[in-house]
Amino acid sequence: MIYKNTTKGNTAGEYRIGLAPMAGTTDVTFRRICKGFGSEFGCTELVSARGIAYRKSVESSFRYLMIDPEGEGPCAIQLFGHEPKDFAEAIPIVLSHPVLSHASHIDLNMGCPVSKVVKTGAGAALMLDLPRAFKIIEASVRASETFGLKVTVKFRKGWDEKHINAVEFARMCADAGASSITIHARTRDQMYGGAADWTIIAEAVECLRKTGVLVIGNGDVCDGASAERMRVETGADGVAIGRAALGNPWIFKEIRSHLGKDACFREPTALERSEVMLLHLEGLTERLGEERGIKEMRTQLAHYLKGRQNAAEYRSIAVRARTKSEVREIIHRWTESADTV
Repeated sequence: MIYKNTTKGNTAGEYRIGLAPMAGTTDVTFRRICKGFGSEFGCTELVSARGIAYRKSVESSFRYLMIDPEGEGPCAIQLFGHEPKDFAEAIPIVLSHPVLSHASHIDLNMGCPVSKVVKTGAGAALMLDLPRAFKIIEASVRASETFGLKVTVKFRKGWDEKHINAVEFARMCADAGASSITIHARTRDQMYGGAADWTIIAEAVECLRKTGVLVIGNGDVCDGASAERMRVETGADGVAIGRAALGNPWIFKEIRSHLGKDACFREPTALERSEVMLLHLEGLTERLGEERGIKEMRTQLAHYLKGRQNAAEYRSIAVRARTKSEVREIIHRWTESADTV
């Protein structure tokens, strides 16, 4: 779990650094890799509470929910939805599963900006309906308490610039029983573009100072220096790294080094990068099978190669790869070409 630091401008040693949930990326394979470089907490990809409640089973969603407590450390199960009763029914089903019962806590997604989620009234749409969001959190807390677990909530700055209500939403989360919140400091309208407004995180920290509720910041942290600035400027208890970790799990080691938690960081060599790519490939194909695993690895390779030597050439080759041996060969060839530059 993440531990409360009650001092604004908290010390670097107490500042928690973890991986933010991202659909299509933060599966158990990638979370294990990030854990190896210093990520201290993680979260599954989002899964529909209604789907689980309707089927009375997690089997159709298990590939997104799979966790490995020993290999990845504390990991939350993330659910999204619109109806409180769906969460009340889904959470006991999830936490009764022999693997998922080892989750560190339940995380509620109230910040997803994509249209197919918000059009159902879920995700960031709940920032426009605080009474409903309160009931969802309250129902989830009751369901989770039976299993001895807490509930956290991830949300945004607001719906748009005319509806900036993250501080009010944060207070509502605390009143409903959430133990921690993560604020993505952008509005739903911004999606993932434009600057993140860290002042909204600082205001939420101040609002919740006496509640014991954790505040985790998210948005525009891309290296050790920006992680340190968020710590100092917002007083947040930690940071959740999102897109900056794509193809770059070393960011956790870099941040830890900058904060004095680890030894001096150095950029990984091409060989070290390729070793992690191969580890990612093995994890995906072992878990998903070769065909699906290769399909997902092609996307991950694009992230790993972004900004690297000869990246465009090898990305264009990778999209045509169909077997594990082909992907391995692409990685080996890229490594050799990068080492000669």
